Amino acid sequence: MGTRRTRAALTAASLGAGAVLTACAPGLALTAGPPAGAPAVVVTDVPNGEHNAQDVIFAQRMIQHHRQTLIMAEMARKRARNPEVRATAERIERTQTAEIARLTAWLKEWGDQVPAPDPCMSPGNGDKNCRGADDVGPGADRGPYVMDPADLEALSRASDADFDRMFLNLMIRHHSDEIALAGIEQRDGLSPRAKALAASITKARTAEIVHMRSMLVRF
Repeated sequence: MGTRRTRAALTAASLGAGAVLTACAPGLALTAGPPAGAPAVVVTDVPNGEHNAQDVIFAQRMIQHHRQTLIMAEMARKRARNPEVRATAERIERTQTAEIARLTAWLKEWGDQVPAPDPCMSPGNGDKNCRGADDVGPGADRGPYVMDPADLEALSRASDADFDRMFLNLMIRHHSDEIALAGIEQRDGLSPRAKALAASITKARTAEIVHMRSMLVRF
């Protein structure tokens, strides 16, 4: 009799523990339905490797966009007079270098082309038949929201007195375009990783725009 009670207690405890683990384990769905009258909850569980054409476009265009950002940030790190502008440029360099590495890894994992560097985006090439050029290398697509090479050229030739303000204004516009690209990904993308990065980019770039605008007011 005592043995049967002990076994029954252990069985009940095991079932209870299993229910707790099932409730806590990520990715496991409970079979219990919602309370009466509660709206149905639809959970979309997309594996990290799943992606669509929009995810590829997002990764390729964001890499190109980030490369432009890094060119501007490097200029500011070397030329900006204001230490706050230099610190902002250094922070942008660190963040976007890491994001390029992540986006590149995803494209390789998906078997898609990593865009080749755009020669027109190097300072000094702004006047060499680059404006409106279509041939930007394998896997590259300037698409919308991409800076005119002439803007990078103008920044590289700016006087020391004008450089800081020109850098901030260009970077604010560039960040705004980046937010637009991220918004399209959040709306039309499939990859959970890419959509999460797009959301992170939107939040981070919005904060950076606010900070850079505050610097422009103070200068």
